[in-house]
Amino acid sequence: MTHRSTTGPRRGASRRNFLGGLGAAGVALPLIPLLEPEVLAAPPATRLILLTSANGTIHEQWKPEFDGNALALSPILSPLEPHKNDLVVLDGLGWRYDDGPGVDHMRICMLWNGTPMLAGNEFQNSTGDKPCGWGGGITVDQFLAGQIGQETPFASLEFGVHNGNAHLYSRVSYAGPNQPIPPEDDPYAMFDRLFAEFGQSEAELGRLRARRKSVIDVVRGNLTTVQAKVASADRLKIEAHLDAVRKIEQRLDTTATCEVPLLGKQIDPDANDSFPVVSRLQIDMMVMALACGLTRIASLLWARAGSNVRYNWLGLSTEHHSIAHDSSDPARAQIAQINTWHAAEVAYLLEALKAVPEGDGTMLDNTLVVWGNELADGWTHSQHPTPLVLAGRAGGALTTGRYLDFGDDRHNRFLVSLCNIMGMPEVTSFGTLDEGTGALDGLV
Repeated sequence: MTHRSTTGPRRGASRRNFLGGLGAAGVALPLIPLLEPEVLAAPPATRLILLTSANGTIHEQWKPEFDGNALALSPILSPLEPHKNDLVVLDGLGWRYDDGPGVDHMRICMLWNGTPMLAGNEFQNSTGDKPCGWGGGITVDQFLAGQIGQETPFASLEFGVHNGNAHLYSRVSYAGPNQPIPPEDDPYAMFDRLFAEFGQSEAELGRLRARRKSVIDVVRGNLTTVQAKVASADRLKIEAHLDAVRKIEQRLDTTATCEVPLLGKQIDPDANDSFPVVSRLQIDMMVMALACGLTRIASLLWARAGSNVRYNWLGLSTEHHSIAHDSSDPARAQIAQINTWHAAEVAYLLEALKAVPEGDGTMLDNTLVVWGNELADGWTHSQHPTPLVLAGRAGGALTTGRYLDFGDDRHNRFLVSLCNIMGMPEVTSFGTLDEGTGALDGLV
């Protein structure tokens, strides 16, 4: 199987061309049957969003309760309460990778590729222990982008918040060994990349939607008139056409949710205290990129491994990394507070996905959101159990409202499961840190 990753836009697949094609095609009545298999037969596309935060969590305050039926969220996950029936919380996964190359925060790339870093001297920790090179394999988002990203202008989109310079700590997506993909930290640059070609004001988009609706009204009227004048056998065929028209109209109506986002007053995206604003701007653009069909694969990295962000907006003046390496009770409480803030950002994303109608549900129903952390515990630098929260039903592939504890299983099995959930059941292994094969039992 060939792995391919493309992060640039492909001309000819822009939203402007897509909308223009619909407007032109809708004029001719005989084209309605031709639109039917394309617009109606295929279910909404399944999307994948990977979210990464830093410096570990406090497991006992993160772990939920589950009696086999109802999920009771923990204090850290409490902001997700309105969405708990859309969640699957995974426990007991990770790795114990004791040998080099690379230690501690350098292993952030392993979260999504299940493969050690390359040998080298490009990166080392503060003690110079076990230096290493870049990540050693393709990440699951880029593997999937190579398989299902061909139909969208962007095979994948990588968003960032305060990631800083090019470093092993600030890269979570890899097109292959030694091929890191930088996340875009600047929401204004991401806006230009995604929406500069739209070039249509809200008034122009409104007129386009009204014109498409009027075309559909004419088609429906013509079919209804003809239906009254033909034999009963032909009436059944025309009724099928009317059903197709109604479904096309519903599908076209959902494009009203594809709108150019507003960034508001410009801020410095690199300023520490801009962190929460940039996070929301990036989430808003990610959701619109998915709603507009610009991509099916997206990722967001909050800060970087060993993040030194100061969460001043939470009343915390000490850098995140320093707090994570403090074992005192006050510091542990602050780490829980930081993780709770991130849970609220995930909740904001889920709410935005739910606000986009799609088919008989919402875009969240056809999306798989995965929130992971570079470490299990920042104080010990442990990577087991790595906290993982899934949200969305991935088009019906995932049963939600559950907590699954895998005890002491390999994280690579989870990466296999992601591929299976995203429509690739033939994938039975991913990465090199697991010698076995197969997905996680009971997840899918």
